[in-house]
Amino acid sequence: MSRDAIVAGTGFANSNGTSRAAIVRRHCRPGDCALLVREPNNPYDKDAIAVFVSVPRFFGLFGRCNAQIGYIKAGTVGSLAKKLDSGVRVVATVKNMYAPEGTDHPRVTLHLEY
Repeated sequence: MSRDAIVAGTGFANSNGTSRAAIVRRHCRPGDCALLVREPNNPYDKDAIAVFVSVPRFFGLFGRCNAQIGYIKAGTVGSLAKKLDSGVRVVATVKNMYAPEGTDHPRVTLHLEY
């Protein structure tokens, strides 16, 4: 089964101060893999699913790490959270993105296969 999901919260900063919008502009391309991480203790949404992409660490000299670009949008998250919680393997890839300079909230759509 498959479906598409919108990434929300791309215009906010991460807890370490990094700009999610800048991460999207520099490191998101159609076809790139995304990592979905459940956050059942999220104070705003018990079904929250954070979205991360792989980014180079210090120009790639020290490998790669994951950086958060947002959360799966609320309308999709409920049924997807149940799937992740029950152990269903979900593969997420960037389907498309729109992030021109000067845009505060880039748009990212993921394609999900499960």
